[in-house]
Amino acid sequence: MSLSELSRTVAFRLTLLYSLFFAACVVMLLGFIYWQTATEMTRRVDLILTLEETRFNQVSPDTLSDEIDKSVQRDHRHVYFYGLFSSDGRLIAGNIPRLPPGMPVDGHIHGTTLSATNLASQSMPARALAIRQGSGSILLIGHDVQQFTEFGEVMRSAFFWGGSLTILLGLVFGLLLSFGPLRRVEQIQQVCELIMHGNMKQRLPVSGRHDELDMLAVIVNKVLDEVDRLMSEVKSVGDNIAHDLRTPLTRLRALLYRMQQQLGDSPHHAMMGQVIAEVDSLLLRFRALLRISEIENKQRRAGFKLIQLPEILAQAVNFLEPLAENKSIKLSMVAESVDPINGDGELLFEVFVNVLDNAIKFTPEGGRVKVHLSSGPKGAQVDIVDSGAGIRENEKSAVLNRFYRGENDLQAPGFGLGLSIVMAIIRLHDFGFRLEDADPGTRATIYCWPQGV
Repeated sequence: MSLSELSRTVAFRLTLLYSLFFAACVVMLLGFIYWQTATEMTRRVDLILTLEETRFNQVSPDTLSDEIDKSVQRDHRHVYFYGLFSSDGRLIAGNIPRLPPGMPVDGHIHGTTLSATNLASQSMPARALAIRQGSGSILLIGHDVQQFTEFGEVMRSAFFWGGSLTILLGLVFGLLLSFGPLRRVEQIQQVCELIMHGNMKQRLPVSGRHDELDMLAVIVNKVLDEVDRLMSEVKSVGDNIAHDLRTPLTRLRALLYRMQQQLGDSPHHAMMGQVIAEVDSLLLRFRALLRISEIENKQRRAGFKLIQLPEILAQAVNFLEPLAENKSIKLSMVAESVDPINGDGELLFEVFVNVLDNAIKFTPEGGRVKVHLSSGPKGAQVDIVDSGAGIRENEKSAVLNRFYRGENDLQAPGFGLGLSIVMAIIRLHDFGFRLEDADPGTRATIYCWPQGV
């Protein structure tokens, strides 16, 4: 369960989305608090400056400079700025060495930067107003707002950490919340793989939480129940027909054979032989269908045991060697050392014989068929390569179906059931099977290890 898989889950994405939303809400809330607090602090400073202006307006011009010096001495916190300047800008009284450049003398409060003679610090942000007196002098009253700047820095830090922690916690909780759904999805995926390999009795797990995954699992399980029922009915109909017709066809063949013997040298003797051959063909088809049904019932797993693939493969090659010699086909086998596998030796012998028979059947005279047993990525692997005409790309899946015959094998004997038997045995063992181009010819590969691994 990788981090990329967790990040793609719906739970993680929803949690991340909600985290971003809540982070935005936190930032907006802190911004509103900062705006309200800064507005209130500014209002109070402006009120103080207005009161100070009123107080100085009530002082006579003769004692104004003394009152300013007294105010400077009473300011133990050093937050006030006072300055009385002559019309040419020379300091008369106060703790401001000079008028700030660009400061309008209009009696309104403005933001500016001031420095005090009684402080060693540099210029500080302040709110100030300048008033022109009747004598032409200028009175400047200011208040330090350094706390505004400090408060802004605190709020910016709160914005950053508040938003970051909200998003970080959202990511962590998103990952934690994703474990459960992703684990259930993996369980569903494992069950679906079993169903795809032919185990129609499997059903999707239901946790009992009655969430959306449970709702989906219940619906899919109902669909699988109905599909299984329909498949069983169709399969039972075909099996019953094949089983019920085999006996009367066998009797029919026996009767036809007796009639043929009685005809002797009659002109109808050869025609009766053709009829018997057609009946034999029907019996072979029904026998193949019943064989597939027997394998697909999966009742032969009890006979599984450790088997040696080289021995079984060699038996299949020896069994079909006379057939290859009749067509002057070079049949060769190379077997590497592989570990024993768990399976049914008789059924796997039938797989190799069917695949080899097809390879020889569709390889022209003088061709070649190679059998190679090797160790694949996860177990033994058998490759059967012929030099025939090959299989068209759009027919490679279809030839595995019952009764399907490709365009290249319409003239060849057979019923289109050989590879169906092969696939039934492959699914029983949970092995893999693949058809590829060999340029020329076809490569049939049997992967002799569980495909769910």
